Amino acid sequence: MEIKKILEDIGLSGYQVKALLALIQCGEAKASDIAQLSGVPRAKVYSVLDQLVDLGLVDKKPGRPIIYKAKKPNEIVERLKLNIEMEYRKKIKEFEEIEEELEKVLSDLYTPVSEPKELIKLVRVGEPSERETRLMFSEARKEINIVSKVFEYYPKVRDELISAVERNVSVKILLLGESFLDDRSRQVQREIVKMLKKDLDSVEIRFSKTILPLRGVIIDPSYDYTSGKAIFVVEDPKTPLYLRDAAITENPSLVAGMKKYFDLIWNYESTME
Repeated sequence: MEIKKILEDIGLSGYQVKALLALIQCGEAKASDIAQLSGVPRAKVYSVLDQLVDLGLVDKKPGRPIIYKAKKPNEIVERLKLNIEMEYRKKIKEFEEIEEELEKVLSDLYTPVSEPKELIKLVRVGEPSERETRLMFSEARKEINIVSKVFEYYPKVRDELISAVERNVSVKILLLGESFLDDRSRQVQREIVKMLKKDLDSVEIRFSKTILPLRGVIIDPSYDYTSGKAIFVVEDPKTPLYLRDAAITENPSLVAGMKKYFDLIWNYESTME
C-alpha cells in the first residue's frame, strides 16, 4: 500500500503528508525537527503543521518551543473520514443552492433531438454493468426480475437490492439449475442462496430446468408496453465473460417481451429446489 499516494488522493498536500508521516514516526517534536525529518522547508513547516492541526490530525502543545504531536492512527483515520464526509456535504449543499439555476441555464441551451430513442445501449460486463444494475435496483418501484447463472455478483449489489425489498418491491430470482453447473459454480450458487435467504427472506428463488439463453435484470415491466427497463447478457460459452458487453434497454415492448420469457421459464421450466 502506497500510503503517500493514498493520503494525497484524499486531499492532503505533499508537504502535509510528509510532515504528518514524520510526526507519526517520532510521536511529537518541535517544528524545526519536523522540517529536518520530513524535508518540508523551514519557511513553510509552521503553516503546514497548523493546517494539520486545523484538520484534526495533529495536536499543538503551547510553550517555548511549541510542540506538535500526532494523534493515534485510529483517530487519524476516523478524522480523515469525517473530513471527507464534511467536504462532501459542503459540496452537495453548494450544488443544491445552484441546481435550479443550472438546470434553467442548461434548458435554455438545450435543443431537443427528434431522432428515435435507441433500442439498446452497450456497457462492458464487470464494474460498468454492476453499476447499471445497482442503479436499476434503486430505480425499481414495483418489481425486479433477476436471471443469473449463480448470482455471483450479489455482494456488490446487496445494499441496493435490500433497499428495494424494504420499499416493498417484489423480487424474483431465477438461477441456473445445478445440473448445468460445474462443482465450483454449484458451490458458489449455494453460498449465494444462503446469503439471499438470510438477507431477504421474502424474495422468491427458483432454479431453471433448462439452459438460460439470457441473463440479466428486468424492472417494472408492463404488458401494455408503457414502462420498464432491462439489462441483459446473451449466453455465449465461447466468449469469456470479461470480453462480453451487456445490453441496456428502456424500450417498453422489448422489456415486455423479456418479461414474458422470464414468466414462461419461471412458471413452467423451473423448480423451487
